[in-house]
Amino acid sequence: MLLLAACLAAVLASRLWVEWSWFSQFSLDSVLLRRWGLQLLGLGLGLGLTALLQAWLLWFWRLPGAARGRLPLPTLPYGLLLLVLLAGTLVPLALVWGLTARLAFQPFDPQRLHGLIGLAGLSPGPLLLAAVVAAVLLGFRPEAGARLLHAVLGLGLALVLGRGWGLWSLAVVAEPSGIREPLLGADVSFVLLRFPALALALTLALALVLGSLCLALWGLLARGSQLSDGRFEGFSPPQLLALRAPLALLALLLALAFWLGRHQLLLSTTGSVPGAGWLDVHLALPLRTAAAAVALLLAVVLLVPLAREGRRAPLALGLALLLPLLPLAEGLLGPLLQNLLVNPQELERELPYLARSIGATRRAFQLDGMTIVDRVPSARLTRQDLTAGEATLSNVRLWDSEPLLATNRQLQQLRVYYRFSEPVVDRYRLRSEEGLGRQQVFMAARELDQGALPSTARTWLNRHLVFTHGNGFTLSPVNTSGPEGLPDFFISDLGPSTRVEGNSQLGITKAEVQQVVPTQDPFLYFGALPSPYALAPTAVQEFNYPQGDENFYIHYSGGAGVPLAQGWQRLAAAIYLGEPKLLVGGELTGDTRLLLHREVRDRLRTAAPFVRFEADPYLVSVQLDGSAPFSADQHQYWIVDGFTTSAFYPYSAAVPDRPELRYARNAVKAVVDAFTGQMVLYVAEPADPLIRSWQKLFPELFQPITAMPAAIREHIMYPRWQFEVQTTQLLRYHVTDPRIFYSGDDVWQVPKELYGEEQVRVEPFHASAQLPGEKEPEFLLLQPLTPLARPNLVGWLAARSDAPHYGELTLLRFPSQLPIYGPEQVQALINQNPRISQQFGLWDRAGSKVIQGNLLVVPIGEGLLYVEPVYLQARAGGLPTLTRVVVSDSSRIAMEASLSEALEALLDPGRSTAATAVEPLNGSDGT
Repeated sequence: MLLLAACLAAVLASRLWVEWSWFSQFSLDSVLLRRWGLQLLGLGLGLGLTALLQAWLLWFWRLPGAARGRLPLPTLPYGLLLLVLLAGTLVPLALVWGLTARLAFQPFDPQRLHGLIGLAGLSPGPLLLAAVVAAVLLGFRPEAGARLLHAVLGLGLALVLGRGWGLWSLAVVAEPSGIREPLLGADVSFVLLRFPALALALTLALALVLGSLCLALWGLLARGSQLSDGRFEGFSPPQLLALRAPLALLALLLALAFWLGRHQLLLSTTGSVPGAGWLDVHLALPLRTAAAAVALLLAVVLLVPLAREGRRAPLALGLALLLPLLPLAEGLLGPLLQNLLVNPQELERELPYLARSIGATRRAFQLDGMTIVDRVPSARLTRQDLTAGEATLSNVRLWDSEPLLATNRQLQQLRVYYRFSEPVVDRYRLRSEEGLGRQQVFMAARELDQGALPSTARTWLNRHLVFTHGNGFTLSPVNTSGPEGLPDFFISDLGPSTRVEGNSQLGITKAEVQQVVPTQDPFLYFGALPSPYALAPTAVQEFNYPQGDENFYIHYSGGAGVPLAQGWQRLAAAIYLGEPKLLVGGELTGDTRLLLHREVRDRLRTAAPFVRFEADPYLVSVQLDGSAPFSADQHQYWIVDGFTTSAFYPYSAAVPDRPELRYARNAVKAVVDAFTGQMVLYVAEPADPLIRSWQKLFPELFQPITAMPAAIREHIMYPRWQFEVQTTQLLRYHVTDPRIFYSGDDVWQVPKELYGEEQVRVEPFHASAQLPGEKEPEFLLLQPLTPLARPNLVGWLAARSDAPHYGELTLLRFPSQLPIYGPEQVQALINQNPRISQQFGLWDRAGSKVIQGNLLVVPIGEGLLYVEPVYLQARAGGLPTLTRVVVSDSSRIAMEASLSEALEALLDPGRSTAATAVEPLNGSDGT
């Protein structure tokens, strides 16, 4: 036993030291210390309450009995009562340990953690086994078994409070939102931040008090020969008096639960209205208020001295019998009144509550501040439109991420152990010519994938000491290709062979690229791909880059990581990692450090587990001025978007198939140094009550967005994850009139397109374009939208990424009565064009595969331009090449070798062999 305790202590001490050292490298040891303190406080509070009630158990059992007490029970009622007490013990045990199991793996579980949710997902096998073990313990040793089960219950409660520190500590420091919900008048932050913690606290308190009361009664009813005799002799007056306090406490907790249940109506998912509807307000709310009053009165009757003590028992019994009738009435009358009163006049009755839900949902997902621009696009593009949209046309994306990634893997991966992460569209100030905006580019990081090493080379030394980092990146324009149809590169290759080139088609020189995008020492020790821990620097040289048949090596000088200079530090790291090689490896030196959490999202989650880092990280290469904590000698940084979300925003509708998502904010923009691992979390939504509350708890963990270096701030972009969530909600909640919303005849959808040979949803795409009324192009994230079950374009949503309009949404809305072609229709027109389809057929028969790329819809002047790149790829695994560009204004279609030629052909169809006017689909009007 002592040996086991020593081993557990060593494991715990090692873990604590490694975590402390990891946080200390960022000067965030105070954050970790506060987190430990909150966990210990929760654990101590749970154990303290358990000890207090355990002491009450022992005191209760030692109270003097009576030879013939009050309320004796014969065999049948006695047996039924024992079964009830056993169930009253097992349910709290299963509930608390179910919550413990959930929080053990997800301490920031976004799902509901109150009520009987802890029983969800528990298999019947373990529950049955626990019931048998509990029955045996309580049957053979009633008091000892009761004490043991009570300790198990209390330990589970303490673990829930310890692991769930983020829930209750956030409620303590909750910041107001300044918005009041309309039903009960509470600040929205009460439901958003305090309700989940209070509901969990009441769940745990009820479980503990109910379990303690049941175990106390079991120990009393089963002592001596009563269990074998099958009868109970009755309570003594001191025992009955002692039961009044815990019964009153139970009643008080029930009163609080019913009162808090009034706020739970704001999160209702029943009926046609998210949140409290007509029936909730007129039936459930009064009944829950009455139930809270009855339970409170019961607690008072049990505790307060009465003038006539003989009336206490019948009065308490009457209130106790009335209490369950009120929630029963809610359950029984609800469906009846719904069918008799609500359904026949549902729209009239639910209209004000539906308006509340629409407004709340739009606020919860930031759709309420969206700018709506109604526009009727011209039927045909003119040269004036092209002139007005010159800045947009100069940046139209012709390369999709998939063909570019395939090209990178074949031409730029260079070795099997390199792997490119998903190319990301970004913009850099490469253009010297005024008025054309920043050049849109694809950047892809060349990371190291240790899993791709040959099996013979996948040794511990290679994986953790030699192959430690990626190297470099590629940068390519989105809108040009080389003579063979392959992507152009501004930056390619690596090491001394790194090539930096200009682009004559774009008028960008090599010097301009070199000035704007640094390429010195682009060592990626921290990246977007999962990576094992690394030990650096060591006596072993680290692989840096290949050059021909030679490999070149370096020693890490970033200074990140956990120190391993001392023997005890190596021992702690060996125990933490379960890796004994750290104790005998002669390769480690006094400067060696342990690099942990090298995947940047994992790194950020370790520091701030309460922020959701859902979006893909993206790399930028910039020149900084050396402001702390970043160095002027380091240029590559990862930007990661962090989100605060909640399932508890009053009246808000959850995202379809995402019940835990009723509220979302892109509250954090995090920056991670790709070489040193240094990270900073910048607050991008200072008005968000969630992030303001976390700032209050951990002020040293966050900095304002204005503190972000200007060179990096130029590259922040609206996160795709948030944009897709908002788009999903917008499909229904673009409607603000509750009558139209209720009818459901103005629902939108995300259109589909043909990509390669598959029908896929049109994904949001980046474009440098001019919004209506704006003179300069902006970096936008766009999503075309069509009506449900109809392919016509009804509008598109744009998210702005450039200052001073960062984060603003603009909805360009088209008249629903006009047949404006959507992506599906335009693509159908392209594929049924005789000249284009004939050309596609010839290519397909020539051993190549035609890949129709993403169809982009961008505003040009007073009209819309549809652009689709066409790639050819050899069926034997060749490189995708950009072969043609198809353009349309929905009335004409043209296909040429370049965008400029296609646009000329569109305006002058006689100059092209693949330019034709468009006839309505199937002879219809296009609808």
